[in-house]
Amino acid sequence: MRHTFILPVNSNYGAPLGRHTGPDYLDAAAGKVCLRRVTLNSGGYDKGGAYWGIGAPLWECLDRDGNGRIFRAVSRNAAKLLILADFPEVKFYR
Repeated sequence: MRHTFILPVNSNYGAPLGRHTGPDYLDAAAGKVCLRRVTLNSGGYDKGGAYWGIGAPLWECLDRDGNGRIFRAVSRNAAKLLILADFPEVKFYR
């Protein structure tokens, strides 16, 4: 699964703050979801140019259809717990 929300962004006014991630929904029936850390540079920008600021690590969680969310959590385990609180039936890759 190679879906990601982290694509290059273009704007006449600089980088947008974060990204719109679509519906806040994960389809657990479609199989496992992908949870991965989003790399930010020292200025708080992702590799596509969107600004997130500095803080706790940023995570993206996506189902096979590309639905999901981007959020902050202190660790992968904490990120899993946050997803499981809203979607208890979800299973994760890795």
